[in-house]
Amino acid sequence: MGQLISLIQQYGLGFVFLNVLALQAGVPIPAYPTLIVAGAYAATMGPPVYALVAIGVLAAVIADTGWYLAGRRFGTRVLKTLCRVSLSPDSCVRQTESIFTRFGPASMMFAKFVPGFSSVATALAGAIRLRYWLFVFFDAIGATLWVGLAVGLGYVLVRSWRGSSPWVSTASCW
Repeated sequence: MGQLISLIQQYGLGFVFLNVLALQAGVPIPAYPTLIVAGAYAATMGPPVYALVAIGVLAAVIADTGWYLAGRRFGTRVLKTLCRVSLSPDSCVRQTESIFTRFGPASMMFAKFVPGFSSVATALAGAIRLRYWLFVFFDAIGATLWVGLAVGLGYVLVRSWRGSSPWVSTASCW
């Protein structure tokens, strides 16, 4: 935890941006701990919460645009490749198409909360040639909910626990 705090202190929004970008691009590096700690840091002396949310959303939309463009260029082949590395490759494409058919582009508003669905859903949006502005609209809403929840959680927890826990008291003296 101390290293994460140090990285956020030293590199600030750039570290948050790269962490979210890497996760959304497919690198198995968790971003939620970074977003929660950054939100806690914002509650004490860090960057404003709106800046954290904006930089996280920007990183997510940039990475998701990469998946969208891959889906647009390679069609369902990119879905099959993504699903090959998933936990249940046989049903991955079928389930993604089913969710997307049922909820349409609005499914991207909750895609980041469903493990494995985010990159596959964005690639599917490209494969079905969803209009880019519509893709960005729903993707940005989903990214804002996903990033905002983590940053808000860190912010609220530190503000409510400040002084009641030795760890929080020490951690909030960044």
